[in-house]
Amino acid sequence: MPDFATIRDRAKGKLRKYIYNALSFGWTGTAKQWQRFESLSLILAGLATPLVLSVHTIVSFDFATSVIPGWHTTIFPPYFVAGAIFSGFAMVQTLMLITRKVLKLEDYITIAHIESMNKVIVLTGSIVGIAYITELFTAWYSGYLYEQFAFYNRAFGPYMWAYFIMMGCNVISPQIFWFKFARRSVVISFVMSIFVNIGMWFERFVIIVTSLHRDFLPSSWVYFKPTIWDVAVYVGTLGIFFTLFLLFARAFPVIAIAEVKSIFSSSSAAAKKRQVSEDNENAERFEGAPGIPYAKAEYTDQVSGKSTVSFNAADLLLTKEDAKK
Repeated sequence: MPDFATIRDRAKGKLRKYIYNALSFGWTGTAKQWQRFESLSLILAGLATPLVLSVHTIVSFDFATSVIPGWHTTIFPPYFVAGAIFSGFAMVQTLMLITRKVLKLEDYITIAHIESMNKVIVLTGSIVGIAYITELFTAWYSGYLYEQFAFYNRAFGPYMWAYFIMMGCNVISPQIFWFKFARRSVVISFVMSIFVNIGMWFERFVIIVTSLHRDFLPSSWVYFKPTIWDVAVYVGTLGIFFTLFLLFARAFPVIAIAEVKSIFSSSSAAAKKRQVSEDNENAERFEGAPGIPYAKAEYTDQVSGKSTVSFNAADLLLTKEDAKK
């Protein structure tokens, strides 16, 4: 709501002002409104966590409660929750990096944010990999012939290409984020997010198609081939999603203005450079004046949470000889 109010105050035209005023619920920025806003934000954040768990758990029950080999397994609920977080972070990473480059938001979306997201991706990707291995072990240990055949068919049947694309993109490729240089690389992060998106699509393909194309009746076995209408529906959903995303980016703020502006002045690289420049000017002004100490500048990185660093402005002053070097 504060962000919509900010846009409302800068909007030109009565219609735009009216729309953004309605979206901001008449926000005026009083202390009482801020208090209620922060309290409600905490409540909604608390409700969102169990909502994510319940939604994906219930979706997984649609598969787990069936009798189809490959679906009838109790590991599906945590498996689907971890996969949802995994694919969700990868999709956000893809859109975030594109938006960061196009809208020049490097000072707001920093390398520290990208690295933190990559840590979550490698963690959840490893959990998904454990779930894949657990499925194979459960099928082998159960001694149930049809379950064993379903997973053998996934790995070595007609759709083995889809299974190994899924394993490669979801389990193997994110392991590169164990290395710091990869976590802090924008190019590697973008490429890996695309791989994860592809791998999670193939996960749903493998779960559904390979479990159904060879069921209990060999007479009904068939190799699934998508029709032109299947492809059209899939491409259409992508078109709808990206259209809505671009409309959102065009009309609404892509970052939380109210949250970022409170820390941006003290944590951003640009603000630090400006402060260092001012300290250099002060040091030049004070140089040669006995009895006047140099100014000290203190910074706290609120994004990474690192300790405060203090230094003397005179240490930052470059001489002409240093500048030439």
